[in-house]
Amino acid sequence: MDRRVINFLKKYTYKEANINKILVSAFLHTNNITLLKNRHISSLILHDNSSDDYNHFVKFITFYESPITIEELLNVFEFVISPEDKEVNGSVYTPVYIRDFIVDQCFEKYPKKIIEAKFGDISCGCGGFFLTIANKLFTKYNLSFKHIYENNIFGIDIQNYSIERTKILLSLNAIIQGEDDNFNFNLFIGNSLDFEWNQVRKIKKNKGLDIIVGNPPYVGSSKIDLESKILLKKWSVSNSGKADLYIPFFQIGIENLAPNGVLGYITVNNFQRSLNGRSLRSYFADNELSLEIIDFKAQQVFKNRSTYTCICFVSNSISKVIKYAYCDFNKLIELKQNDFLNIPYESLNIKDGWHLVDDSIKEVINIIESTGKKLGNIFDIKNGFATLKNDIYVFTPIREDSKYYYFKRKNLDYKIEKPICIDTIKPNTLNNQDEIVKKIEKLIFPYLFVNNKDLFGTIKRSVEIIEELSFKKKYPFAYSYLSEFKKILADRDMRGENNWYSFGRSQALNIYGNKLFLPYITDKPCFVYSDNKELLFYNGYAIISENEFELRVLQKILMSGIFWFYIKNTSKPYSGGYYSVAKNYIKNFGICLLNNEEKRFLYENKDNNIIHDFLINKYGLKKYNIPKLEEF
Repeated sequence: MDRRVINFLKKYTYKEANINKILVSAFLHTNNITLLKNRHISSLILHDNSSDDYNHFVKFITFYESPITIEELLNVFEFVISPEDKEVNGSVYTPVYIRDFIVDQCFEKYPKKIIEAKFGDISCGCGGFFLTIANKLFTKYNLSFKHIYENNIFGIDIQNYSIERTKILLSLNAIIQGEDDNFNFNLFIGNSLDFEWNQVRKIKKNKGLDIIVGNPPYVGSSKIDLESKILLKKWSVSNSGKADLYIPFFQIGIENLAPNGVLGYITVNNFQRSLNGRSLRSYFADNELSLEIIDFKAQQVFKNRSTYTCICFVSNSISKVIKYAYCDFNKLIELKQNDFLNIPYESLNIKDGWHLVDDSIKEVINIIESTGKKLGNIFDIKNGFATLKNDIYVFTPIREDSKYYYFKRKNLDYKIEKPICIDTIKPNTLNNQDEIVKKIEKLIFPYLFVNNKDLFGTIKRSVEIIEELSFKKKYPFAYSYLSEFKKILADRDMRGENNWYSFGRSQALNIYGNKLFLPYITDKPCFVYSDNKELLFYNGYAIISENEFELRVLQKILMSGIFWFYIKNTSKPYSGGYYSVAKNYIKNFGICLLNNEEKRFLYENKDNNIIHDFLINKYGLKKYNIPKLEEF
């Protein structure tokens, strides 16, 4: 989209009625359309040449040297949704080639007459999928748009302006192709989480929707509005973890399909492995649904959105297998049936995530996971602390003296008492062992370590917040500094249960021991050892142990080609060749059993080739072609 158009539209994000008139008028003007029968579109044409909207319309059309197309208009309509609504409703423009592919495949998979099919989009946005469907029915089957809109297309969206824009786009789509009429639509404003499709007469008579397509809203669990959070409980697929909004749209769609119906979605792909996708995986498997997944893995289909997607087709029929293929989205139309793996449901792990790989890779994964003991069972894997305002609590001193650390924040100078600060590090920034010393930071830590005896006389350390009066008296500079941000810090605690200066969460404040640090995501194995038992950390993980020797041996195993092969085939991929090494993805990695001599061998050996060959033998993987780490 032209930068001038983007800058112009930003001013109209919140003025739906105004921008609708400007865009409709611009579309008609650039396409030389004047006299209209369609009353709805006619009512949106700007006539008053003294109005601000008319002047803006005149400016807007200067950005276009050729007629505005329907696809350009759709893209613009999707753009002028407010940022808040995009965040809450998950609306995003779906590229035309994706819509074409999904609709074409649904046409092909549907076993009955397409011209009689009832098409649904249960989160229709501005109607992109309906444009695709309508144009195909119009050109291939010679149906009038009036007939298509009244008999074939059914949609719902939570926003009234989305439904209004869908009507505008569908009307203009017909007009530009020579059918200027007044149209009736089956478009509803409502929340799909509790909309009763069986109360729609035409759908009830048809026993459901024949083909459901769409791009379900991707809204993270923390961004879902209260009403929708309550409604999520209606859907069994939302019962594990903190469900994202797209998850129930599978169940809603499937349960509103007519016999022999077909569903086609483009959606995020993390349900395959995530905790909050567990109930959805169970739903697919328990119902033996005919599921086909075309996975784009770490490729990003949607511009300016860091989402990782796949296309899913579900037929309202029974199947014992999932059909799965990885595909470059630029080569989607080249995909053939023999590119798909047939993976039995019974071979998949619903709880820990689906490993959708071929049999030979799955065999290696099973060997690795069944070797020795699972990493999560023999070592403590911890997440870091969470202040929820790290930029306030964490700093890097520019100098120090015997009493204070000195630092700058936004060009202001501060000093903080040394005794209230402790060392911290950010594992996400570590690339190798040599970096750990220079990347240590200071953390303002308004807590006390307290030693308590339990019933058996064992001394256990706990953490207590410093009382405010004591804090203010003993550490006046730290207190004064944090007080500058009192409102910001207090707002982290919606219930008002904690001191305003306490951390946002109480996790990981009392971690003591040697640590093997690891980031959230990485493009290569990165495990950095620290013997600083008091060192706290944030934005990353650490494997904790009192035994330095055991951690050093573990480090050698995890820095191997075997571990990276496992991660690349079981973990969540990200762009740039990065993979998640979160606890859920590494906890089942098998740690081979070693005697003392073998442990000493790994501990002392620095030759990666020798270590690789040794581990290949220990894991029983000699007949498999597992690359050395540097060969990935």
